[in-house]
Amino acid sequence: MCACVGPALRFNHAGSYFGTLLPPNVGSLNSSSRTRVACSAKLNTNLDSSTEVMKLGRSDLQVSRLGIGTLQWGDPGSGFGTTFGEAELASAFDEIVAGGINFFDTAEVYGYQNIKSGSSSEQLLGKFLREKNQGGKGLPPVIATKFFTIPWTNFLVGGGFRLGRKSLLAALRESLKRIGKERVDLYQIHFPFPTFSNAALMESLKEAVEEGLTRAVGVSNFSKEQMEEADDLLSQYGIPLTSNQVQYSLASQDVEENGLLKACQDRNIQLIAYSPLASGLLTDKALTRTDGKATKIQPLLKLMQSIGREHGDKSVTQVALNYLICKGALPIAGCKNAQQAKAHCEVLKFKLTDDQVASLQEKARTLKL
Repeated sequence: MCACVGPALRFNHAGSYFGTLLPPNVGSLNSSSRTRVACSAKLNTNLDSSTEVMKLGRSDLQVSRLGIGTLQWGDPGSGFGTTFGEAELASAFDEIVAGGINFFDTAEVYGYQNIKSGSSSEQLLGKFLREKNQGGKGLPPVIATKFFTIPWTNFLVGGGFRLGRKSLLAALRESLKRIGKERVDLYQIHFPFPTFSNAALMESLKEAVEEGLTRAVGVSNFSKEQMEEADDLLSQYGIPLTSNQVQYSLASQDVEENGLLKACQDRNIQLIAYSPLASGLLTDKALTRTDGKATKIQPLLKLMQSIGREHGDKSVTQVALNYLICKGALPIAGCKNAQQAKAHCEVLKFKLTDDQVASLQEKARTLKL
């Protein structure tokens, strides 16, 4: 899961640890053109006939249409250790895999404050995997983690100063130790950063594949142009770029306007959507909020509520996630407890109609969110 910081930079929540230290326009997802790109409401063409499973981009990975983001796991700032803990997460994990979700996204910096105590996001996920040793509905779990490109990341997670290609391999090996696996399924560049050229990063990912440390590779917070360059660079090694993880929700549709979503579809690169609920703005709780953002979005929330009723009283949250699935994205939702896990699994059991997808998109654009 992801959030944003920096004057012109939005990247996975880990970025908030360094926000003011980042130069402007690093990894910016904005485009010189704000021309809207027409996007199909059809489901991802990689979907299995069961409609619950899809192929992840051009990789061989089989994943559920909805994933779980583990940003909050181990993070004191998100309430870990106060409002929820390992027991609640373990129960959530049980419900998640029982309900058919097998894709889990983490990062080396998620919950970094608890690395020494063994309770960072990667460590908790690895522990649950070892204890349960199962995937959703017979599917093996698919684990994705990320490389934090800022050179001084060692102050958070240990290790040396990050310069050069070998630092990525060293960081990946440390992630594997924390997860307790010999190989991760998807290794992603957390965001572009000036000290690492795209060419150097892609060569490092190539080496990670060759050394058997990851099955597939992806990027995060890459613009359309950065993603296309990365894909072209990897193609020289015969390795596909599997995914690009970016912010995307009904309240944040930049990827549709700047052509990134269409580029992903054209190149068969899976768009993984972080912050799919717009940090709580696209939830039932927001229906009763009176702050500025929530007030502005009320017409959209009420439409979502109405559409949810047409599908057996599905919640605003469930409609928000299903919308992204229908747009071809793989949303990754946060999850702290079994109740949230059960609700997320219900998202796999219905599908919005094309007309409903179109009406939600138009309402969001009318509101200029």
